Amino acid sequence: MPIFVALGPLSVTGLDAQSQALAPGKRRDLLAVLLRRRNAWVSVEELAEALWDRAAYPSSISGSIKTYVHQLRKVLPPEAAGERLAGRRGAYRLTVNPGELDIDLFVSLVEQGVKARTEKRPEEAVTIQRRALTLWQGTPDEDVVDVVAAQHLQEVRLTARYCLADALLERGETTEAIIVLRAVLSEDPLREPAWERLLLAQQAAGWQVDALANYEQARLVLLENFGAEPGTRLQDIYRTLLSQTADAPAPTVKNPVSPSAASGPRVRLRLSLAAVLVVLLFAVTGSAGASVTEVGSPAATSPPVTGGPTPKILFGLGADAIPAERSPLIASGIGMITTWYHKSDQLDQFEGWRADVIPRIYGYGRAMHLVVATWGDGESIDTRFGCACGQAYPLSSEFMVDMRRLARAFAGKADGPPLYISMFHGLQKMSCANTGYLADAATTNYYMALKERYFELVELFHRQAPNARIGLNWDGWTASYDEPDIGAGRSMFQYFVEAMSVSDFQSFNAFEKQGNAEDIRQMVDVLGRYGPVMVAYFGPHEDPVDIYLKDLRETFTPTALAGLTTKGLFAFSFRDDDVQRAAPEVMTLTTEIVRNYGHPAPRGS
Repeated sequence: MPIFVALGPLSVTGLDAQSQALAPGKRRDLLAVLLRRRNAWVSVEELAEALWDRAAYPSSISGSIKTYVHQLRKVLPPEAAGERLAGRRGAYRLTVNPGELDIDLFVSLVEQGVKARTEKRPEEAVTIQRRALTLWQGTPDEDVVDVVAAQHLQEVRLTARYCLADALLERGETTEAIIVLRAVLSEDPLREPAWERLLLAQQAAGWQVDALANYEQARLVLLENFGAEPGTRLQDIYRTLLSQTADAPAPTVKNPVSPSAASGPRVRLRLSLAAVLVVLLFAVTGSAGASVTEVGSPAATSPPVTGGPTPKILFGLGADAIPAERSPLIASGIGMITTWYHKSDQLDQFEGWRADVIPRIYGYGRAMHLVVATWGDGESIDTRFGCACGQAYPLSSEFMVDMRRLARAFAGKADGPPLYISMFHGLQKMSCANTGYLADAATTNYYMALKERYFELVELFHRQAPNARIGLNWDGWTASYDEPDIGAGRSMFQYFVEAMSVSDFQSFNAFEKQGNAEDIRQMVDVLGRYGPVMVAYFGPHEDPVDIYLKDLRETFTPTALAGLTTKGLFAFSFRDDDVQRAAPEVMTLTTEIVRNYGHPAPRGS
């Protein structure tokens, strides 16, 4: 791995072999200048011009630079062939060997990947380009590279992503190629070669309808921004797709956005694209201008034009990582993939994911989220607190063995994207009484044993998975009522204060059929006193579209979300995208919300 990192915040792997970001200051500025002129002697005069305005030169330029050189040498690793930061009269030189600066390594790997694909070695090309792209941690440091070099690096990155997509297609991994290309277009929808590759990948996957609709979106984007039709290559691909689907009937769409879309006659696909599918695809990847808000989502979801900064949270998706990764919502800015654990039968699958699925998700900079949801009939259990009644599995020794396997399967690097674990899904339902903490002695004993087990789990996940963050999971209606006599509703929280205090975050579900916006507000208000809060599972029971829309519209306004984030809300995970796929207006609204208010998972957060 590189010693010097400049594709993102400037950092260096020092004498202790630990990577550390350099705080703003003259030491950091000095390193940036020397990296820009690496392996060359840089005069004191040149360094002075980079470090100070001429009017602010110190009284002793040479002495001041010597001080900063001395400070910098303390954090730099040794250089095998000589002195890492050498000095001679009036000049200094930083030795950087091949592969030690991530910028140089990145460019070299991309070139190797392109060569491998050109020479018909797609497997090798995929491996190399994925390694190259993991080096990209953000915009190149502007103090290390100038504007021209930064633009060049952006183009090199685009080359790597195109090469990766092409090699994936050659290997038959069409879905993976589509994910890569959607990510490119979500950042820059004006890249016509990316549209060409996306249509070809969807054609190869057998998704002709999606490909045709994507062409319509590309055409509208290009007309809006350049006043020009798509190029010959893109048009040729479109005509080929049309010839393959000319006789296919138009798809029926549940709950269409406009009455005309619902009542219009079924026609050939080429006549229906503008009426139905364009609406859907504006929701999938968005478009420049006001087109998203014009297809039916409320203006209230738009971020404020004036005032404070737009509130941002981490959006998650899924009950299963595989379909979640394939969702069109991913391109909107989903920063977290959620997977549910129910029973030990799943562990073999998750351990298999260790080879590809999990590294891929972390490699794209997304967090992972595990909901540990054990279901079963309550039974009598002997505990050290006395006879208890509830689910036996979470208190068994088998459960701890399974959780160790689960932690190891999903473990990531300590400074990489986080792994969030929402433990004991809706813990109120796990006892036999299914009511309050004080319902009866057996219920109280069960919760006491469950809390003891939770403390063991916190230690286990922190030890086995360096990036793990663990939190208790509650049902979202808990704060909506109070029964102090049996320790139910709001009164139940007091019995879990110690457990919530050792948690890394707080977690709850919102799934009520009648509506969840008020429950979300009340739960964040209570749980936010103990740490950051995540909505671990949002999805009204039985998927009523009107309630789904109402919940989103009431929760995701600038004012409402600002209030929630102020009190601790940091993440919100959708159960799946079933409602969005069935109802275009829900897809449109969800996409707009994620784009406006979402941010990716910060590494090591």
